Amino acid sequence: MTRTLIPRQLTLLFTRQITPHQINPHPPQTRLNLRSLKRITTIALLPLAALTLPCHSNARALTGYEFPEIIPATAEHNEMRLNGAAIRTMYYLVDAYAGLLYIENPGHDPQALIAQNTSKRLVYHILVNRVSGRRIATAMYESLQLNLTEEEANAMDARLQRLVEMFDIRIVRGDVGYVEYVPERQVSRIVINSDIKGEIEGKDLFDALMRIWIGEHPVSAQFKRGVLGLEDTRTDLASEEN
Repeated sequence: MTRTLIPRQLTLLFTRQITPHQINPHPPQTRLNLRSLKRITTIALLPLAALTLPCHSNARALTGYEFPEIIPATAEHNEMRLNGAAIRTMYYLVDAYAGLLYIENPGHDPQALIAQNTSKRLVYHILVNRVSGRRIATAMYESLQLNLTEEEANAMDARLQRLVEMFDIRIVRGDVGYVEYVPERQVSRIVINSDIKGEIEGKDLFDALMRIWIGEHPVSAQFKRGVLGLEDTRTDLASEEN
């Protein structure tokens, strides 16, 4: 997170106001050698350098929310890094959830990210006060249909129904759910508030879930750019503009 200052703060940082009577009409003559000039220049530039120093090296901020940059390795998965994040809003007013993509090898190419057979995690940080988990899963299911051929959808239908059932709980602000791909067993693990709801087999299922965010028909173009790490942005649930 980079600390920024408004223009007036910058002005006050490098100048100070003085009245005419404070000015010495006969200032003392001072000779500066090269070493002194270098020292003065270095001191003058220190505040500028401070403006670009990150306040938190292990977290990323997104419109007022902070999320970890790294998920440490465990016995269940390798270390994953935050590829990108975006916020979905409802009706241009209410933040619904923050979507975050964690992956072993971050990048900006959606097809390359989907193709990776590595540890991956799609995280949903709930920001709205209350919402039905089934509603989220149903919206997920409908979005999947836009990114699958009829043949692919038919092959996954039973597994997608299981996914919807796993989300059939009440979800409130502050809850965190995620779908994690386990490459060694090629399964998608569904976890809500640290409670493992179950696993669903097939890399094709997780690939399809990734397409909801970064596929040819994402929830929105802005959300896709955010998750790809191209920009931090928010996108509205009422707008399906791509």
